Amino acid sequence: MLTARLLIPALALSAIPLAAAAQELVPHRAAYTVTALEQGKPGVGTIGTYAYELQLTCDGSYLVHQRLRLEVDGPRAAVATEQQSQMTESRNGRKLSFEHRTSSGRQSSVVKGEAVIGDDGKGEARFAEPEGQSVALPAGTLFPLAIARETIRRADAGDSGFDARFFFGEKVKPPQTVNVVIGRVPRRLADLKIPEGGEELADGRRRIYYRAGFFDAEAKGQGEPAFEMSSVTLDNGIELYGTHEESDGGIEYRITRLEPLAKPECK
Repeated sequence: MLTARLLIPALALSAIPLAAAAQELVPHRAAYTVTALEQGKPGVGTIGTYAYELQLTCDGSYLVHQRLRLEVDGPRAAVATEQQSQMTESRNGRKLSFEHRTSSGRQSSVVKGEAVIGDDGKGEARFAEPEGQSVALPAGTLFPLAIARETIRRADAGDSGFDARFFFGEKVKPPQTVNVVIGRVPRRLADLKIPEGGEELADGRRRIYYRAGFFDAEAKGQGEPAFEMSSVTLDNGIELYGTHEESDGGIEYRITRLEPLAKPECK
């Protein structure tokens, strides 16, 4: 899922299990082509690429690498932008180490730190860059893979959606409120093909479609979301298609390459 950033039924936030049940995600590497969205409709031509990699570690964690590269029109010429993220998230959903790097032309920035959730469901994120900053994590906060696992679990249970708080760590800001709606795969996306070489990862797997709206903590009431996303994801965590929309613009990405990654040989 495009966690480089990833709707209706209101559930008690504290009712969401931190470990997102026992839902496991399969190690894999995937690549996507990216096109622009204008007022929710696809634009013309490819504007970039998105790469995603999920590995397992011997200490019971997931390791994620993400890279999004775009060519954005500037006042004089196209500007290359790149976002890279590396995250390690524990399988019980209680610990997240993160490093996010962004570059646009000659400008670049980095945000990194660690977030931990305690036995009472509350936690704290502490930042190494910018140094000395921290934010509180209220009960019900989910990290990127925990919310992905929870979405799959809810879909398997036949639920139509859920509410949660979401922390990614790309900014020194409190967790966002996220509203997820799970529905049928739209007809226009029903024929998404599995790339050659990745068939074994998709064989017999259910396709899940959802939309999510993300609201900043300081927003009054629900109002308009800071951004929205949608996704077609297999029930083992492999994303086939996604969108990310802000205001009148956004991106759409479709899978072009998929390959399994071996599990680590742990002693």
